[in-house]
Amino acid sequence: MIVSDKLLINLKILSKIQKNGRIARSYDGMISLESETYYQPIKRFLSSDSRKQAVFEINSIITECVDVSTNIINSKHMNVLYAQTDEFFKGCESIALILSELQSAKIGIENLKFTYQSDPNVSSQLDIIILKINGTLKDLTQKLNFFQSHLPSSNNVSNSSNNGGNNSNIPTDLCDIYIDSSPI
Repeated sequence: MIVSDKLLINLKILSKIQKNGRIARSYDGMISLESETYYQPIKRFLSSDSRKQAVFEINSIITECVDVSTNIINSKHMNVLYAQTDEFFKGCESIALILSELQSAKIGIENLKFTYQSDPNVSSQLDIIILKINGTLKDLTQKLNFFQSHLPSSNNVSNSSNNGGNNSNIPTDLCDIYIDSSPI
């Protein structure tokens, strides 16, 4: 139930897109922010980096994020019967981390939409991605709240398979730290 470093890095990079910023693709599965240089258009042309490619890369990252979240949620360890296990808690942490990073990435994608506001095709595609993100954020928040409601309180924990029965150091509100309370 670990979220891959590549996915987290790509989400962090998306979150750092400024207005009038752009991303570039790379061949190792990571994206990067483009720096403003006078030869940037030539570089983009030679490397076949286009708006269309940028939207494709972003959509792939968000789709991977949704898939990873779904796999975590559907994991057998996220059954409430496992609520007192480290795996359940780690699943909660992973979902909360994805929520936080996805919320931040959404801001960067909105900034990229500003960059391409004069291109209705790209702008519309980015709108669809933002709608997908909003739906995912809402769904993950609801599921995380459900899972969190089943986390043991520090007063009544008596069973844990991985740490000798001592889960009392796990705060039940840990997952709340990652949830942005602003409207989705």
